Amino acid sequence: MYWAFRFSPKLQNILLVVASYAVIYLMANEIALLCIFVFSLLIFLLSIGMQKFEKYKKILMLSGIFLTVLQLFIFKFYDFFRPVIAQSLDRVQLDSSGLVVNLLLPLGLSYYSFQAISYLVSCYKAQQTVAPLKFNELLLHFSFFCTITAGPIARVESVKGLTDLKQQPCGMREQICTTQKRQILWPSLAFLLLILALLKKWWLATWLADNWVNPVFANPMQYHSLEILTAIYGYTLQLFLDFSGYSEMMIAFALLLGFRLPVNFKAPLLAHNIREFWNRWHISLSTWIRDYIYIPLGGSRGGFVRTQINLLSAMVLSGIWHGSGWNFLLWGLFHGLALVLLNTADLVYAKIFKVSMKDAQNVLYRSSGLGKVLGILFTVHFVCFCFVFFRAKTFDEAMNVFHSLFFNMNNVQWSSNPLYLITLLTLSWIAYPFVRTMFVQLQSKDIQHAKYRLFVPLLLIFVLILVCAPSGIPGFIYANF
Repeated sequence: MYWAFRFSPKLQNILLVVASYAVIYLMANEIALLCIFVFSLLIFLLSIGMQKFEKYKKILMLSGIFLTVLQLFIFKFYDFFRPVIAQSLDRVQLDSSGLVVNLLLPLGLSYYSFQAISYLVSCYKAQQTVAPLKFNELLLHFSFFCTITAGPIARVESVKGLTDLKQQPCGMREQICTTQKRQILWPSLAFLLLILALLKKWWLATWLADNWVNPVFANPMQYHSLEILTAIYGYTLQLFLDFSGYSEMMIAFALLLGFRLPVNFKAPLLAHNIREFWNRWHISLSTWIRDYIYIPLGGSRGGFVRTQINLLSAMVLSGIWHGSGWNFLLWGLFHGLALVLLNTADLVYAKIFKVSMKDAQNVLYRSSGLGKVLGILFTVHFVCFCFVFFRAKTFDEAMNVFHSLFFNMNNVQWSSNPLYLITLLTLSWIAYPFVRTMFVQLQSKDIQHAKYRLFVPLLLIFVLILVCAPSGIPGFIYANF
């Protein structure tokens, strides 16, 4: 149906809105549908007001951001503060029985909220000659089924750091508002991404979760320290395979519809320091945090100490966004402290050796091959141990995992062979740079039409995945955030 309307991108947009709203309804309910529609209408009216009333442009933008953050805060932190509110009402002898026990989040709440903040800021910065998106175009931008569930967080305008598979800017305004006929983009690459996504998410991530991660994290006290360490490695890899596989699947779907979404992962487990890790991991979120939290707080404009405070604050807020428990706050805090420590080390090196801050960065990585390996090893282990707080449901659960990791070395026997998985992970990690280089080279080729000779091997791999993958439809980790 979509390609039957190829002569009219406007009709294609309407069809995509209908399909996206149908997906939201089928995956969630009519309340989620109403939430995103009313929210889209509100943002649309604010954007029109910003264009017509130049005098109140900033007030309208800030009002829209405040309302967006408020509804995001209420939905995400209601359950965390509900017991406190109930106790407070009881103390003043007011009825607390009317409080909703469990408030369900509308589907895609965080992602269309982030896109809305980005859109409002774009409207504020835009010249009068740049018209805001039409209502149906804005509906598509917020509800597009390829981004609504878990990103990538698409921006209406192209920005530094967000690029498509060909390293080109990929703002959504130009793609949504185009009057040119759309076409399927790089079909061979899209099908290859779909196969890769199924392999990563449905087969490998599910296998890791079922056989290693879930059993160990469910009861770490009964497992040997080496098994717990293996499960910690396994969870990091599971999360990466699950989330990157999902992102690549959405990018592939968008390509088959003629849209280019931003790449969300660039080999983050090969990062040589924590700064580089965040340049490669969940890129659409990290760049959003940079542009709409870190820079508005002051960025690097207030001196070194103030810059580190801004950076730490941005990372803590990032952790809080992932969940309302103390474990998520600590996850963000640890990553923020690691970035501050890295920047401080760069400053000390620059002072001692009298070089610029730019020259002081990545010194270990540039020093030698051993320096590269040490940097990557340290970064990967830091990320893995921090992800324990991500996986655990509470702070106490995370502490239980760490306690078992350090004290179950001698008093617990192996229940399985952790050396088997550690060997597999090590070999995969060593081979990964070479495999990625091959894939990057494939991406760089100008594939405009389907290469039919690829269809047979892709079909065979797909059948192999069907045969070997666990039964059922796997859950998606990031849907919880």
